[in-house]
Amino acid sequence: MKKSVVITTINKPNENIKKISNLCLKDQSDFIIIGDKKTPKNFIIKYGNYYGIKSQEKLKFQFSKVCKKNNYARKNIGYLISMKNKSKVIIETDDDNFPKDNFIKNIKLKHKVKQVKIKNNDWVNIYNIFTVNNKKSIWPRGLPLNKIDEIPKLSNKKKSKNFYLQQGVCEGNPDVDALYRILNKKINVKFKKNYSVDLGKAFSPTNSQNTIWFNRYFPLMYLPSTCEMRVTDIWRGIIALNIIIKDRSSILFFGTTMKQIRNIHDLTDDLKQEFSLYKNLEKGLEKLKKLKLDKGNKNYLKNLLVSYKALIKEKIFNPNELKYLYAWIDDIKKLN
Repeated sequence: MKKSVVITTINKPNENIKKISNLCLKDQSDFIIIGDKKTPKNFIIKYGNYYGIKSQEKLKFQFSKVCKKNNYARKNIGYLISMKNKSKVIIETDDDNFPKDNFIKNIKLKHKVKQVKIKNNDWVNIYNIFTVNNKKSIWPRGLPLNKIDEIPKLSNKKKSKNFYLQQGVCEGNPDVDALYRILNKKINVKFKKNYSVDLGKAFSPTNSQNTIWFNRYFPLMYLPSTCEMRVTDIWRGIIALNIIIKDRSSILFFGTTMKQIRNIHDLTDDLKQEFSLYKNLEKGLEKLKKLKLDKGNKNYLKNLLVSYKALIKEKIFNPNELKYLYAWIDDIKKLN
């Protein structure tokens, strides 16, 4: 199974990036680093392929020609490069995440796990079953605030199945929203190790910090370009998850191969960005749930387009999003 690790960064190579590079070299996996306008021009890495703005614009992808600068959605270009290089698995993370030695090791499609059981395809706080001795409530970024206390219930028996999308939880300073960070000044969370669950038909936010995609779901990796940076991966995950559930499948959550050592953030700005998400998330998901989508991976791009058009109609997304989405769809079709 050929694997690629994809990150985007505006920083010089730090200890996290160097560790990823070393692990990729050891595993003989591709390492693709996507730069942006603010990335240092003299970016040099021992092992891996760095793509600055000029290199990206020379690629024969429609998306790389239209993608805005200073935008996290440039990470889409890294996904497309991985697909062109015939990767079967794409692992994505960020430059403020420190990988453990098992970060790339032992990645497999099939897992035998218990499934989350919940009525009405509702939200769950997945962190509730991964935390170890945590006395305070903790919830993932993107979970509606009125769902914080939703504790997942698990089935009694384990079942083996394929998971084409696998979301890792990152311990240390994990993926939580700005409100949680404002209320909790010191964050050092431990998650269960070597622990996995099947999300079933429940909904929980996924992110782009430690996320494993197998090639069946590659078309669903699209990060939207016109929403705030703090919420692009959350919307990507909710849209993808709705398509996956309607295709009678589910995703895996696992812990833990990554520790987040968070970059400096302006929490007030983060909160402003996240506000639009909490304002629209439940309304948007209800709209997505009502869509009639065609089953099968051959219809994923079509379902992706239907989903974004529905959210644009609800004025949750800017109509300009379609320009970037059409470019992504065109690139995926050409790659296939």
